Amino acid sequence: MKKIIFYGLGLLSSLWTLPLLGQSGLKLTDYYHNPIQYNPAYVGATDGYFAKAFYATQWLGFDQAPTSQLLDIQHLTDDRRNGYGISLMNDTFGAVQNLNIEANYALHLQLDETMQLSLGLKAGLNNFRIDYSLLTIYDPTETIYTQGNLSETKPLVGLGAYVFERDWYIGFATPNLLNNQTLDDNNTFIYSKASHFYLNGGYLYPITRDINWHNSILMQIVNGSPLEYLITSKAVYQDQYTFGIQYDPGALLGAFVTLEVSGNLALTYAYDMATRALSQYAYGNHSFGLSVALAGRERWNKRLDDQLKPFLTR
Repeated sequence: MKKIIFYGLGLLSSLWTLPLLGQSGLKLTDYYHNPIQYNPAYVGATDGYFAKAFYATQWLGFDQAPTSQLLDIQHLTDDRRNGYGISLMNDTFGAVQNLNIEANYALHLQLDETMQLSLGLKAGLNNFRIDYSLLTIYDPTETIYTQGNLSETKPLVGLGAYVFERDWYIGFATPNLLNNQTLDDNNTFIYSKASHFYLNGGYLYPITRDINWHNSILMQIVNGSPLEYLITSKAVYQDQYTFGIQYDPGALLGAFVTLEVSGNLALTYAYDMATRALSQYAYGNHSFGLSVALAGRERWNKRLDDQLKPFLTR
């Protein structure tokens, strides 16, 4: 069974060779803290009901700098086999706005005594808007501007998979398989959105009875762009307090903390700064997360004791 699973993941990874286009709105650090945005197989990582809200800013110091707001609501059935959820993402950058409304489903399978597999499916809608009134336009008589603000809604379909044991995991996903292009009334090309592919994996090292050390990598593959990857290393104390550092070579360096405030409520703060020339003009990027696991404290602890999922991100 293990050979079959790893062969399947290898086949999926061959999709790297497919022609891809486009860029991502979120940073890799934002994806790390919100894995449901790129991999629907993550649905059901927490028992019972789970909700998370996340807010991120970029490039502070620039007018109309990018901001992102995310909401994730999940539920894992009592038999621990089916995960359901909805997620919302709103991403703005100057005159451009992206809004995703998604439904997620994951099937959780026990492969043997220690190994588990999660298969996920994502379906939803993406609304892309451009508000030309927020731009300084050299020639407002050009056709593209006289047609009014742009607003288009198109479907999205994504899939993902996770294979994991207590101390390691590997996953593959694409949040949208559909390549979408937008043309104006005169068939003039305006923008395109193409599939992004993500491959990630990690390992957990027990340091002491109370401290676990997690190391992971998240890679983003887009045709026409260099391979981008995020390295994360974090220490978790008593499954309640987390401190981590993150590094995206050639892009950013950052750190984050997660604190369990009371019961199943957790708070996350992350800060990162650009390592490119942009850093001398911007003041860094801030992210804030709030999550609630409505499974009951006793049930939550039992879940961690029985089968700790090393990719669990609260």
